[in-house]
Amino acid sequence: MKNGMEVHPRSTGVVVDSKEYAFPSVNRVAIAGRLIQDPPLRWTTRGVPVTNFVIVTSPESEPNLPEGLERPPCYISIVVWAQQAVQCNKFLRKGNSVMVIGELQSMPNHAPERNYFPVQVNAQWIQYLEKGEASPGEAEFSD
Repeated sequence: MKNGMEVHPRSTGVVVDSKEYAFPSVNRVAIAGRLIQDPPLRWTTRGVPVTNFVIVTSPESEPNLPEGLERPPCYISIVVWAQQAVQCNKFLRKGNSVMVIGELQSMPNHAPERNYFPVQVNAQWIQYLEKGEASPGEAEFSD
């Protein structure tokens, strides 16, 4: 305890002078960027479609930024499941802009013993920001 404050390892709150204050546990991400490759489609051993892709975001330009302090682009891994994965594979292509809302999750290749904790966005909602075309060989929708 320091200055009357104590953080419990499994709590989402703080104890101050023996009184616990709870904080909400929030894990929500909204990000927009461009795909750096076509999203591949694969299936789990249980037959669930899944795709992974990476989007790149460019930081907003800041006027009068000193030379050498430019911020580099940020690359974000996205995972998409089920029917939404099939739709991404069908309509998204390298260079397309998307808006993704989802949750951060630890990636399977994390290594806590090496302090290596990569994360990805588990997409729950994807908005295509430009009109896409179905991949070759896909049937066109008609009224």
